[in-house]
Amino acid sequence: MFSSKKGLIFIALVFLLLSIAWGKIYNRRFVLKEVSYTRLCKTKNILTINGQFPGPTIYVHRGDTIAVDFYNNADHNVTLHWHGVEQPGNPWTDGPEYITQCPVQPGMSFKYTIVLSIEVGTLWWHAHSDWTRATVYGAIVIYPDLGATYPFPKPHGQVPILLGSWWKRDVMEVLADALKYGGSPNLSDAHTINGQPGDLYPCSKKGTFRMLVEQGKTYLLRIVSAEMNTELFFSIAQHQLTLVGRDGAYVKPFTTDTLMITPGQTMDVLLKADQPHDNYYMAARAYASAIGVAFVNTTTTAILQYYKRKHIPPLSSLSPIFPSLPYYNDTRLAINFTRSIKSLANKDHPINVPLTVDKRMLITISVNTLPCVNNTCEGPRGTRFSASLNNISFVKPSIDILSAYYSSINGVFDSNFPSKPPVKFNYTADSFPTDFLTTKLGTKVKVLDFNSSVEIIFQGTNLLAGENHPIHLHGYSFYVVGSGFGNFDKKKDPLTYNFVDPPKVNTIGVPKNGWATIRFRADNPGVWFMHCHLERHTSWGMDTVFIVKNALVLFLLNNIAWGKIYNRRFVLREVPYTRLCNTKNILTINGQFPGPTLYVHRGDTLDVDFYNDADHNVTLHWHGVEQPGNPWTDGPEYITQCPVQPGTSFKYTIVLSIEVGTLWWHAHSDWTRATVYGAIIVYPELGSTYPFPKPLDNVPILLGSWWKRDVMEVLQDTLKYGGAPNISDAHTINGQPGDLYPCSKKGTFRLLVEQGKTYLLRIVSAEMNVELFFSIAGHQLTLAGRDGAYVKPFTTDILMIAPGQTMDVLLKADQPHGNYYMAARAYASAVGVEFDNTTTTAIIQYHKPNHVPPLSSSSPLFPSLPDYNDTQLAINFTRRIKSLVSTDHPMHVPLTVDKRMLITISVNTLPCVNNSCEGPRGTRLSASLNNISFVKPSIDILSAYYSSINGVFDSNFPSKPPVKFNYTADTFPTDFLTAKLGTKVKVLDFNSSVEITFQGTNLLAGEHHPIHLHGYSFYVVGLGFGNFDKKKDPLTYNFVDPPKLNTVGVPKNGWATIRFKADNPVHDRLGHRGRNTVLPQIQQEPVLHWSHINPPLPAGAVINLQPQEEQNREKPRVSVYDHMGEATGEHNPAKGPTTRRVVTSRQHLTSEQVDKHIKELLDAQILNGRINYARLKKSPLAQELLDVEVPTSFRTPTIQKYEGGDPVEHFQEFQDSLGLYSSFNYILCRLFPTSLKDEPLRLFHTLDEGSILTFEQFCELWTSQGTSDLQQAADIRGYDGKGQQFHRPQKTDD
Repeated sequence: MFSSKKGLIFIALVFLLLSIAWGKIYNRRFVLKEVSYTRLCKTKNILTINGQFPGPTIYVHRGDTIAVDFYNNADHNVTLHWHGVEQPGNPWTDGPEYITQCPVQPGMSFKYTIVLSIEVGTLWWHAHSDWTRATVYGAIVIYPDLGATYPFPKPHGQVPILLGSWWKRDVMEVLADALKYGGSPNLSDAHTINGQPGDLYPCSKKGTFRMLVEQGKTYLLRIVSAEMNTELFFSIAQHQLTLVGRDGAYVKPFTTDTLMITPGQTMDVLLKADQPHDNYYMAARAYASAIGVAFVNTTTTAILQYYKRKHIPPLSSLSPIFPSLPYYNDTRLAINFTRSIKSLANKDHPINVPLTVDKRMLITISVNTLPCVNNTCEGPRGTRFSASLNNISFVKPSIDILSAYYSSINGVFDSNFPSKPPVKFNYTADSFPTDFLTTKLGTKVKVLDFNSSVEIIFQGTNLLAGENHPIHLHGYSFYVVGSGFGNFDKKKDPLTYNFVDPPKVNTIGVPKNGWATIRFRADNPGVWFMHCHLERHTSWGMDTVFIVKNALVLFLLNNIAWGKIYNRRFVLREVPYTRLCNTKNILTINGQFPGPTLYVHRGDTLDVDFYNDADHNVTLHWHGVEQPGNPWTDGPEYITQCPVQPGTSFKYTIVLSIEVGTLWWHAHSDWTRATVYGAIIVYPELGSTYPFPKPLDNVPILLGSWWKRDVMEVLQDTLKYGGAPNISDAHTINGQPGDLYPCSKKGTFRLLVEQGKTYLLRIVSAEMNVELFFSIAGHQLTLAGRDGAYVKPFTTDILMIAPGQTMDVLLKADQPHGNYYMAARAYASAVGVEFDNTTTTAIIQYHKPNHVPPLSSSSPLFPSLPDYNDTQLAINFTRRIKSLVSTDHPMHVPLTVDKRMLITISVNTLPCVNNSCEGPRGTRLSASLNNISFVKPSIDILSAYYSSINGVFDSNFPSKPPVKFNYTADTFPTDFLTAKLGTKVKVLDFNSSVEITFQGTNLLAGEHHPIHLHGYSFYVVGLGFGNFDKKKDPLTYNFVDPPKLNTVGVPKNGWATIRFKADNPVHDRLGHRGRNTVLPQIQQEPVLHWSHINPPLPAGAVINLQPQEEQNREKPRVSVYDHMGEATGEHNPAKGPTTRRVVTSRQHLTSEQVDKHIKELLDAQILNGRINYARLKKSPLAQELLDVEVPTSFRTPTIQKYEGGDPVEHFQEFQDSLGLYSSFNYILCRLFPTSLKDEPLRLFHTLDEGSILTFEQFCELWTSQGTSDLQQAADIRGYDGKGQQFHRPQKTDD
């Protein structure tokens, strides 16, 4: 459709974003802390995650995302890396220190977002600072997509096998000595399997890892090599091993007796338990290819123990059977094993190896030396050991390269890493000139063009000592198309390349004195580290960095702030509500009208699971959220998605970036937004402040419309008969018409204020067809924000707010004690057009702390509101709004224009058969932009554009009106009134600066028009009355402090000019808030509040427990309802009455809300430091949980005490208290008695009978990984009464 280079880049960007699978988002909490562990007869402190060694296993499905909150509670700088995760478009949380981030310092935290895409199988995570990964590592188990299967028979159980290293000394001291003295680091004292050296080492028999298997069953071993400096041979006595996966990708299965695995690699291996009942060793020892280089020549073991179900025999006194392992230097076996690995390469698992090459590199891999003063170092001939790629020994900078690159900071790195060695020589010779051994230091990187096909030939050299090198590339998996011994021959060796089924890996073993060739497409823009995974070589400089260009993509992605991710559940359903003496069913989210308010911080992300349990097609829109790079969940039906049909669901991901203040969400299908809407409150970033004095409280004020009739019937009649829709019967404030309407006094919204305090009103106009004047009697209003951005504060008596707009308004309660109306009524600028000329009210009620007086019988004071048609006041108010423009809040209005448009806004007519419609002269009412009345297609435009579906839309929306005329005249030729139908769109070049002048017309009736642009905020640089004069009016433009908005009010018979940079490649739509529909989505259900909140709430109090601003967490705003659902006021639990009433209607309870206030319940049930389980069981919350339907897969846990591995006592009171739904385990783990911390807990859950872990381990797993992962967990380490560790594999019901 588009042939320009910009168009191709745009499509590449969207292809990249589309490749990020929006699966489930898991939240994890990783705390780095030092814990004492004993190995090899010696106890020392080691770095751990959550106290575990090895660290927690993460269980996910293909395409999921993991959000990890990382807290450094240790004394070392540390980062975390997610090894093998490609992280498409997300280099910022890849993890290597000084490459993509500065290290996380002690006492600090960092949020990692791990974006899985095509990976499946086993990967791993580890620390990536110095040698901290020696103990800080764990597995990542990636199941197939939900509903998908393995490409091999499903195993009975899955067992992570993590191979590692152990030093008796502090490993950081080992590294420090090596760097200080220049020699080779001390060898580790042991290899380990799952953190245990095994019973061949001293003092290690007790801890040897045991894996229990049933005869005839097949198990999937998830093997990770977290070894620091040694490649390993691995075998299990008398058992064949079938390799089915490598580095997060499936391979053609093949069977072998022995694996060779290098540091950094992962393998998925099927083990069939097909031998007689006995005990068998699994064992690993070094493959050490370098001659004359010391290595750890010991063997680590674990025990494969056969058992019969429900009977675990004690270990025999006879030694288990030992496997036959190769000699430590069997390079031929190692290479033959590696060459046997091939991609699966079938229809379901295709390969895409580049067949042509844009960039070819030859990179030599060498161990080198550097000079040392007076030859006093411990390397060869008094030199210092070093290592290099193409004779460049990499030096890490003092700030991270990612930031330096995207912030254009000079002097941090050089982009001249060579594509070939500086000197060509016989790389694998037995001897070399001495000067060949010396390398050069440098922070040199290689820059690759986006989407270029890259070939790298790694050439091992024999400098100092040739050996096998495991090279790992971050951000990519690549195809190993060839390997061999000796010097690479560019004529002969490419003839041997495998383009049929080359393995796709992320860590390649380059043969000793040999070569290996990889190919990949550079389609993941970012900064990506490449290094040898032998840790001593990385420390010596065998590293470099690839920068994959595409500034457009990364500029965009860099603006997606990876803040906290909130998960919400929105259920659309019909609920009866009574207003104006009439009850009708309305569409709601979670039964609430207005819908839930979302509370977030700047830069956060919202994941909303939307379920349509109603009878209407509906979508949701996140009004004012720019959604950088994420048009797919913006929401307007048939624009970015097809509507969500009844009985189906949709996942919305709402990506906040620069927005701060108040936004809103609403339905965006037909007129469903009339009742489906709510506020989004975006607090400043954590640690930031408001640019004004902090208010005492934040109060959402939502202005809306109410029809006695079904609003969808109102719309249907309008479309059927062609006339104007029936006007609404009332305006509303927070869903209530107010006491000037019939039957409405009881429900009138009340805001309780304390004299002298300041409140921030978060005002949203969800009105359907009317702009409003808003005022509060006797009070001044200070406007501080508009449409999710701060403005220069100014004070006014009156606001004018249009549908779609939001305002942040400071209200100081500086009047005498009394009651004051807040009121809103129409600003109706069109002559002769009917409008809702009623007034909605709410009441400001002054009160003293701890005392809420009843409403006075006298009427509250009423504000002075303007005449309904006071256009001059409306425009004067609008013109006063200016951007804040400060150092902390800069603006970036484009000063030059690439694309200029003039768009007329008109109300029109369309012909009607026999002039039988209800519009002027029997026509049908219509409306247009540049005389084009938009027709929604039958499939969404976003899909049509990116899937190249023809016939859905035309890309010829005009940049100016088809006819130039006097747009604001009093009369027009009749044919000017008729619009043309069409689905016409405008295509903009990425990053172009755009100016649009909206010109109001007086066709049929001129009026004020609120125009909203999805996906952008824009600067309103000018506005005025009459026809826009392209010579004179631009001279009045404001480039100093124009307001930045998402919804601009175009004056009646006037014009408004906006400017913006088209830097968000999505399909955006100009939508008129008065005539087009809107959609919502927000948070969770109300919970009937318990008396355990101290002080308790009034009778029947209902509270939405959304996240509150940090300082206000203890006193959330509460709307109080009577039993009929009518709002009776507001209540602050920190100050209000103390009426006690307990309501236990479980349909109003969500597990998230239970978690929020569980601590108060526990505090009330603790006597003398121990939980009173009798009282706990009888508490309202426990009864509520007991009333929840328990899944059939859940069986009551039983806690037993063990001696010698046999249960001797039941803790019956625990069992009685724990027959509860899963969220109740949170109660158990929040305050379990310390005396039980180390007691074993036998679980009869979805784990096998006999799976055992300590009380503390259970709670660690529960709180860090959650219910779903507990059900899938295979990383359960159990202990009998003697401390003997064993493992019971889990049934893989994933």
